[in-house]
Amino acid sequence: MAFAYTTRRGKTYYLHTGSKRGGGIQHYVSTDPRGPVADAVPEGFEIHETPNGQVYLRKKKAVRIQPAELALVERELQRRQTSQHCYLAEVSDEKIVIHEGETHIDTLRAISMRFSVKGLEEYAARNANYVPVMRFVLKDEAKRIFQPERYCFRGSVEDWIAIGEPDPLKKLTEKCLEHLGSDSFCELY
Repeated sequence: MAFAYTTRRGKTYYLHTGSKRGGGIQHYVSTDPRGPVADAVPEGFEIHETPNGQVYLRKKKAVRIQPAELALVERELQRRQTSQHCYLAEVSDEKIVIHEGETHIDTLRAISMRFSVKGLEEYAARNANYVPVMRFVLKDEAKRIFQPERYCFRGSVEDWIAIGEPDPLKKLTEKCLEHLGSDSFCELY
């Protein structure tokens, strides 16, 4: 049975095998089902999908973020979804990165009459272009203390900046996530 992975956007990728130049076998993903397709992901590797739908095979990394912590952030983000903005959380090493996507739902409604409102909103969120805007960096693994940061889009800075003191994740999500999608986001520092 050929290994296939379907993205959030509904696109299917297949895990292929091929020979390396120096000998051995390499694995790669492709949307083309033809050719030598692997039956399973190799030991020690995983399929990873970025918020914008890019798929690749990578080595498994040690997980420093607990599943309950990611679930907490995802619940809070779900509450903050609007018709203009949608949010995704992604774990990257010792960070929970929050990505914001613009749905352009008003434009879609104006040009597409055959989809229901709910169908359009689901389509827009699935196909939004996401940009990292905020993250929580694990600073103390024993006490589970995180540093909140936001991305500064000013031309002279364009980097992550701290937006408060390190704190437990629950406090930070309540304090920081309310600013997503609003003008007050740019005033956090």
